[in-house]
Amino acid sequence: MAELISYDLRATADVAATADAVYRVASDITRMGEWSPECTGGRWTSGEPGAVGARFEGDNQARGDTWTTECQVVEAEPGRRFAWEVLTAPALTDNMVWSFEIEPTADGCVLTQRFRMKSPPSRLLNIRDSLPPERAATFADFRRGLLQKGMQQTVDRIKAAAEG
Repeated sequence: MAELISYDLRATADVAATADAVYRVASDITRMGEWSPECTGGRWTSGEPGAVGARFEGDNQARGDTWTTECQVVEAEPGRRFAWEVLTAPALTDNMVWSFEIEPTADGCVLTQRFRMKSPPSRLLNIRDSLPPERAATFADFRRGLLQKGMQQTVDRIKAAAEG
């Protein structure tokens, strides 16, 4: 069996728009399919949309695989930070957290998307374990690269939307 998969990834973009404008775009999970190459869409399922405690589902696809995640907003500070935890991951508190962090600058702001995963969901382990040993050994790095590239595309697309 290959090593345990864990990630702490970041992607950033300098945005020529206010932190509040960027927050409004980045925190609208119903539009995530416009920004992300992996998330194809999202919908609020309970609570006040965008508020701490609100839940949503996100539809995803990558390399022929599709899945839906249930998530809960864990931080919502307009103009600063929007974060959500994936609830369909292993039953560990704070195991998989995605966030958008926004830092005001003289010319707008810096947008950072972050993904932290302590332990992978069984779906990811099943994919890894179904691979031949030589591919399973490099699966974590391959997945990390896909995530990093997708996160950069996401922040670049949010930047374009906020500046447009």
